[in-house]
Parts: sequence; C-alpha cells; structure tokens
Amino acid sequence: MAVTTTHTDKEQEEENKKIYRHIDDLANKSHIALSKMDDFTQEQVDHLCQVIENVGVEHAEELAKLAVEETGRGKVIDKTAKNEYASRTIWESMKDMKTVGVVERDEKAGIVKIAEPIGVIAGVTPVTNPTSTVIFKAMIAMKSKNTIIFGFHPQAQKSCVKTAELIRDATVAAGAPEDWIQWITEPSLTATTALMNNPKVQMVLATGGPGMVKAAYSTGKPALGVGPGNGPSYIEKTADLDQSVNDIVLSKTFDNGMICASENSVVVDADVYDEVKQKFAEKKCYFLSKDETKKFEEHFIDPRRGTVAGPMAGKSAYQIAKMCGVDVPEDTTVVIAEYHGVGKGHPLSAEKLSPVLTMYKAKDQSEAFTICTALLNYGGRGHTAGIHTHDVDVLKKFAFKMSACRILVNSPAALGGIGGIYNNLMPSLTLGTGSYGSNSVSHNITAMDLLNIKYVAYRRDEKHRF
Repeated sequence: MAVTTTHTDKEQEEENKKIYRHIDDLANKSHIALSKMDDFTQEQVDHLCQVIENVGVEHAEELAKLAVEETGRGKVIDKTAKNEYASRTIWESMKDMKTVGVVERDEKAGIVKIAEPIGVIAGVTPVTNPTSTVIFKAMIAMKSKNTIIFGFHPQAQKSCVKTAELIRDATVAAGAPEDWIQWITEPSLTATTALMNNPKVQMVLATGGPGMVKAAYSTGKPALGVGPGNGPSYIEKTADLDQSVNDIVLSKTFDNGMICASENSVVVDADVYDEVKQKFAEKKCYFLSKDETKKFEEHFIDPRRGTVAGPMAGKSAYQIAKMCGVDVPEDTTVVIAEYHGVGKGHPLSAEKLSPVLTMYKAKDQSEAFTICTALLNYGGRGHTAGIHTHDVDVLKKFAFKMSACRILVNSPAALGGIGGIYNNLMPSLTLGTGSYGSNSVSHNITAMDLLNIKYVAYRRDEKHRF
C-alpha cells in the first residue's frame, strides 16, 4: 500500500529544508571568517577579547534587564554581576594565556607546542544564564581564534541576540571579520540539532538540560557538554555555623539559585541540626510543614522529567510558594523542606534551580556521606559537592569519597563552583562533570579547551631547531 504524505508533512519537510539551508549558510560564512582570522596574532586576538570585555561591562545592567524581562527568571542585580563576571573576571583569568602560534617550548625535551583553532564552534546556551553565557562563550572562542555560531534558548532569544549584536558590532569595528559570531535567527530544537550536526561545524559547546547535552555528545564530533548538578552541602558539627548558613543562603538567593553549582540539599549533623535550623530561620528562610511539603512535591517538580517544573526555575521563594499553593512571608529568602529519602519516590530530592532547599538530618558522619552520595547519584554525579567543617580528617574523607569534580570547602557553592571569587578555580560558566556525569572533561572549561595542540618533536640529537 502506498503511503500518502499529508499536506502538513510536506509543509514540515519544506520548513526543515529551509532550516538546513539557513544553518549551512551560517557555517559557510563562518568558515570564510575563520580563514580571514588565520593570520591574526596573539596581540590582535587579545585586543578583540578586550573589546568583548568592554562590551560586557558597559552593557551589563542593560542586558541583565533584558534577560529578566524576557525570561521572567532571576534578579537584575545578580544577572548584572554575572555579565560583569563573564566579561571582566573571565578576561583577567586568561589574558596571559598563549593561544596563538608557539605556546610552549621545552628545549631539553626537544618539544615545541603550537596552538591551532578547532574551527567553527556551535555554541548552545541555556535560559538560566543567557546573556552571560553568550559573553563567556564568545570570549573563549575569540581567545582561541575560533568562530562561533550560537543556538540560543528560544525563551531567551531576544536578550541573547542583543548581546551577540553588541559583541559583533564592536569587534567588527575593531578589526574582526563580520561573520566570526553568528546565530540562528529563528530558534527551534530542529535548528539547534541541525547546527550541532552540520558537518562544517567542528565542535559543539553546549550548556543546557540533559537532553541537549546528550544530543551534543551524539553528534560524532568533539563536544564539551555540561548538564545538571544536584549538589549537596554537608554541614559537619565542627563547622562555623553562622558562616555556613550565611554562605548557603547567599548561594541559593544569588540570581534565585540558577547557577548549576548551587546547593540543592543541605545535610546537617544531628548534633547541630536544631541550631542550624534556627540560624536558617533567622535568615528569613521558611520551613515547610508536612502538608506544605506535599504541595511542593505535587507542584514544584515536573513529574515527567523528575526535576523542577519549568515555570518555577529562577523565581523568588515567595513566587514559587504561591505557585505551589503555600502562603509564606513576602520577604522569605529560601523555602526549606525537612526531608527524608532520595530518588524518584522523593521528588524534592532532585535539582531545583531556585531558592528551594531540602534539609536532611544525619545521625553521624557515615550517614551524612551516604545521603550526599545518594543525592549526587540522583542527577548531580560529577558536578559539585560542598562541605562546611573545621575537621581536616573529615574534609579529606569527604574529598576522596564524593563523586564530584568540585569539592568546595567552607564557601557558597554557586559562587565557589564558577571559580575566581571565593577560590582559585579557573573562572568559567561551563563546568565539566567528567565521566561521572558523562562529560568529556572534569574541569572548568576555558579557551584552552577550544584548541588543537600540535607537537613538534625533534630527534634527541637534532641541532636544527627553530
């Protein structure tokens, strides 16, 4: 029997062809721009990166306002700080990196390392950190002399386009080829998938949900994809409790908890549990009753995905409580559910991306480690784990035991995980989770990850060296 194609199917087929042509056009233009950058020196590249830095700093608040207005998530003041971080802090961290030409010589070993760009990068960006991620990925692409084509999250298209336009216009005026930075004009899953799979794209740099990251790794080309983090934080009995609670509240309220390194659960030693609870209450955290916790389980978590429902992510504690049918004071900073159990039967144990915490009482260190491990295994494996303690032996055991690539000590996880503020981790807005989280890298991603390194190896007794 012949299969009849409906008119709707034909229309979709034509629409897909249009999308593929658009992506191919972007890729062709990107390769032309790449060839124009071939002879750029380290000085030229660094100058253009400084131009990007200036754009990000100068327009930080403007872009933050656009992102909040468009997505309805987060806080303008914190997104402004993120944009400044993606501009100034990121540039300061890598301004002295050698990324063009000869980057290292070892005369004794007879090895010379030469850096070459990967090529055309597909940059996929999330709705949670839209404008700052565009600045960051544009910066590391230029630093490594690559071109980049963005696939923006549809819910943040306007603010991301504005960010990219500002960067394009400023860098082109400063000498960059016009099409070194481009983007999909009509966002869709089909278009982003086509971009990642286009044979003229050399690498995928994806930040987003598990599905998008998995798709990036399935393209058959080099991919740097980072996904969710269901990070626990352990408050051990020797910790400075005031600092610990302050750090966690700061972390959970920064941009309404949308940095993926942020704590999603806090595990507290029984010896100090009541005192910690009181200190959270003093910071205007609201503890849910059993009935209210059930309401959150029903409304806060998407039953299909098992993680925070889309409309909840990045909202304030007060807004989220209202959406879940729970009355809390308007000045509530964080909503906390005292909880037992981890996994599908315990919905609130999942990643939350908002000022919502689950709080577990651990009878001893062994149980605390067990709970933290279970939480990491439930959607956060490889990402981040925090510990608050003054006991070095406990710290050492925790560091070796947890399957997380960032072990953050006595600091807020959101701002600790991205690096450069509370510690000396490499500043980045793309955090690898290693093989634990099915990622190809376990560190904070930088421009060095977007390079091919050629090794010139001299014969041991070779006299003719450059």
